[in-house]
Amino acid sequence: MWYCFNNVNLSKYRLDKELLTIFEHLTDEQKIETAIQKYPVKDKDVKNIFTYYELEQHPYAKKLILDKYKNSPRDLFRYARDMISGRWPEAEPIIMTDLLYAYYYSRDIIRGRWSEAEPIIMSSSEYAYLYALYIIKGRWPEAEPTIMTNPHYAYRYARYMIEGRWLEAEPIIMTYPEYAYFYSRDVIRGRWPEAEPTMKYTNYWPTYKNHFKL
Repeated sequence: MWYCFNNVNLSKYRLDKELLTIFEHLTDEQKIETAIQKYPVKDKDVKNIFTYYELEQHPYAKKLILDKYKNSPRDLFRYARDMISGRWPEAEPIIMTDLLYAYYYSRDIIRGRWSEAEPIIMSSSEYAYLYALYIIKGRWPEAEPTIMTNPHYAYRYARYMIEGRWLEAEPIIMTYPEYAYFYSRDVIRGRWPEAEPTMKYTNYWPTYKNHFKL
């Protein structure tokens, strides 16, 4: 019998004779316990063992993994992504405590909005912007106060999400010469007199003057 793991023929994941000898006469529960005790969840051997014996979806495997990695949103996310290949409701309260893996989980596993984790994700200007860009694919009003605190993401949000001027964020954007120039060039598409004092005496001032032919 052939199995499929991430669309790769499992012949690449055959266990060596030593491992087969260890697991050959164990029950499914004993295989799970032995694999989890012997190897870290991120190690390829435990993945190969679970896949070879079709144990990755076994409730007992999920329970032991959850118990072992209850303090590691990263490892729980990886198990959901690499082994379950789908949502893992029991692990979600832990995964959502880490904004990085909350974002990854919504992007790679849910592939859509994860409302329960949004308060965590919107605490970061970077991940709030990425969530709006790749998950919501549009404006995220509730996160805008956070996004506008970072001139880099405020500029990108105005350019790609709003596709026009973002007046509320302009006082922050204009405090950084780099993003003041980018904003005037890509969003306003014209001179930005209010931000010109910030750009003067910086490397962006000659570029700004040349772009707008001053």
